[in-house]
Amino acid sequence: ANLLLDRKKFNTGNSEARSLKTWNGGGSLSLAEVAAELNSETLQRLKRECGGLQTLLKNSHQVFEVLNGRIHIRDWWQELQRGKPPEAKRNLSAAVFKTRICWFFAHHPDGCVLPAAQCPFAHGPEELRLSQTLKKQRQAP
Repeated sequence: ANLLLDRKKFNTGNSEARSLKTWNGGGSLSLAEVAAELNSETLQRLKRECGGLQTLLKNSHQVFEVLNGRIHIRDWWQELQRGKPPEAKRNLSAAVFKTRICWFFAHHPDGCVLPAAQCPFAHGPEELRLSQTLKKQRQAP
């Protein structure tokens, strides 16, 4: 994320909730450019632990978006403006809303671009809910 944030591309967030505060949406990099920035030990560790860089990006869809072969930091506010449901609302049921801390709230230098009421992730521990989804149980052979 820091590689993308260092390539600053400022967006104006939700003017109503953010008081015209700018939000650093970062730039974009190709997968090869990101891989070139990582040492071979890190790439091998990613491969062992989660299947590699591409898998890490797919599993981190709250944070990253890959468009036309380029990696971007996901801009949740722009998704709302386009009128399509945010990524989390397309893939997750209501039972899992606010069951994980918002990465942007916790780690992005400008915080989350969405107000807490619109973000499907928790903006702090006081918003966290217990997940109501049941994990699939493996059937005995």
